[in-house]
Amino acid sequence: MVKRIAVCGATGNQGGSVAKLLLQHPDQYEVRALTRDPASATAQDLAKLGAEVVRADLTVPSDVKAALKDCWGVFGVTNFYDPKIKDDPGSEERQGKNLVDAALAAGAECFVWSTLPSSRKISGGRLVSRIYEGKYQVDDYIRETGLPAVFLYTGNFYENMVYRSHMVYHPDKDLVEFRQPIVKETTQLAMLYVEKDLSGITKAIFDKWGSRKDELNHQYLYCTNARLTPLDITASVKKITGKECVYTALPTTNVPDRDIMFQLYNELGMYGTKEIPDENVLKLGVQLHGIDDFVRSKLAPHLGLPVIA
Repeated sequence: MVKRIAVCGATGNQGGSVAKLLLQHPDQYEVRALTRDPASATAQDLAKLGAEVVRADLTVPSDVKAALKDCWGVFGVTNFYDPKIKDDPGSEERQGKNLVDAALAAGAECFVWSTLPSSRKISGGRLVSRIYEGKYQVDDYIRETGLPAVFLYTGNFYENMVYRSHMVYHPDKDLVEFRQPIVKETTQLAMLYVEKDLSGITKAIFDKWGSRKDELNHQYLYCTNARLTPLDITASVKKITGKECVYTALPTTNVPDRDIMFQLYNELGMYGTKEIPDENVLKLGVQLHGIDDFVRSKLAPHLGLPVIA
């Protein structure tokens, strides 16, 4: 039976990676891509790949209910940088709960939820970033309602080196500069290649749900492949491209909640002493990808640099 999967944020990094991977397996999955703007170029590209693109505003319960109707599974994600959430942080929790309610109404059998732990709990209330405070409350709601679900703890995205221009090549100096706010050069970051690994883990959950539901239901899976410092990352860039790579810690992101988040990483790290990679992710048979993979496949081509290793 071909399963219909509703993918939230289908024109973004996380949802887009999941949608594109599932679309490569039309014998297993149909993709219903949720977006606020079905006319966007990204949405139209998904339609050309075979997705059913539907308009859905996660702040409008009736939109979400209609979008999830007749879906076997759901990939759920909210975006703190959505203007509706930045202007009203409580909206992130409401959007997530709207998704849960709609999934329950649709009788969805598998809900995969992209989430984060509470920064308040991690720091004892000292470093509270609203980026971390909306999603985990949806976790509690999922458990309260009994919705069949898996929780995905994400991490620091390798893709931010490209999408946020953290990596810049200076031709006049023939070197690469890794510019990132706040984070110290020795801070260990839990890293995630979204396009390859978040998508792969999500598909593996859908693939194995029939045989491993009892084990996977309400389980937390840590999607990161490794903890790396900025110096580990610059070393990879030098090894793969042959170019010198230096690290610069910028003073601020100009977004207070992001500044707090990065200071949280400096002082307490991510996910405490949890062993990475997560053995439960490896049990799914997912092949995780690291910094060298990302530099070869994405970063070097983006910067127009050779791959020598």
